[in-house]
Amino acid sequence: MIRYVLHRLIVFCIRLAIAAIILVTLIEVGYCVFGGSDTHVWEIAISEDLDRVFPDGGFVANLKTRILQSSFVILIAYGGTLVVGYAWGILGARLRRFRARLILAAPWTIFACAPAFWCVVCVAIFSFFQWKRPGFADDLVVETGPDILQWWNAAVVALPLLAVAASWQLRAVAGVLEKEASQPFVTGLFLSGYRDEDIFHRNIAKRSGKQLISLFDQTLPFILGGLIVSEWAFHYEGMGALAVDAVKSASYLGIFIAGMWSAVLIGFAEVVRELVCQEKRRVV
Repeated sequence: MIRYVLHRLIVFCIRLAIAAIILVTLIEVGYCVFGGSDTHVWEIAISEDLDRVFPDGGFVANLKTRILQSSFVILIAYGGTLVVGYAWGILGARLRRFRARLILAAPWTIFACAPAFWCVVCVAIFSFFQWKRPGFADDLVVETGPDILQWWNAAVVALPLLAVAASWQLRAVAGVLEKEASQPFVTGLFLSGYRDEDIFHRNIAKRSGKQLISLFDQTLPFILGGLIVSEWAFHYEGMGALAVDAVKSASYLGIFIAGMWSAVLIGFAEVVRELVCQEKRRVV
């Protein structure tokens, strides 16, 4: 097992290196070839470049704050996606005779069909008239007790991302289970006198375990990509907004930091999935 973990970590590092090379190449081509910039990636002045996205200084402190802010959004959006997607997906597959998958996915799908950007804009407009400023009521500071306002702000940003991701996760989970339920052995067990509930939990769900585990990180790239639109529209100071600010101010390092932060999270989730699947294979 240790040998396999080391192998996956080496692959993880190689993937990050490839992602860094691709990202640097895209920055160079985008700004120097298509954008006509005279400053190449290897010629940037680090302090001047970072001042474009961190004009107040304090690069490390500001970066930590942005990572923490985006972590709240990801925790709500990704955690909610897993809870709703797996719970409702299993329930939809369990009640497959009543087409429960379509019924349970309907509210999320309807919300997801509306462009997330316009939903974000509507809430941002409401906050402007409610609090007389775009984004959030940043002048409100919680001095005592838990900072519920911070979680509320993150939840509003995460809501559009959660709706679309949960809709996909729900249908994917139910699809895997329903596909397994259509296998011939299920009919044989049913004709042999086994109850549908026992067949589903002891056979269908157990045999689909590996495939279900392989789905848990599939929505993470979308959520991280959606942060760019959602955080920027809400004036939410996170890593997604950092990517937009860096592009607008031509900060090469800002773009690189935001891109590599997403690559690290996606790569880490993939390593966890591979390790869990490997451990399950050994147990079976």
